[in-house]
Amino acid sequence: MTVMERPRQIIECGDFALRRWRGQSDFEPMFRLIEESLDHLRPWMPWVASHSEEKTRDFLAKSDAKWDSGDAFDYAVTRDGMLIGMCSTYDLGEN
Repeated sequence: MTVMERPRQIIECGDFALRRWRGQSDFEPMFRLIEESLDHLRPWMPWVASHSEEKTRDFLAKSDAKWDSGDAFDYAVTRDGMLIGMCSTYDLGEN
């Protein structure tokens, strides 16, 4: 398996930025964002049905491991330092 090129930990994008998750220190804002967005996420994100504090903590722990291994790069989307979303990059393999 080919490991993706490691991206920057912070990517400035005009009025918002992508930044690498900061492990468990990001738990509270991430969990709150998901809780506030459940109705909007439910039609698009199947994982919302099993959303919990434990799953959020597990995601953050796995996010660190995936970053370190190069398997995926998960980002917090921030504006003025406030969490407004999340995104990930990962390798789908050769087509």
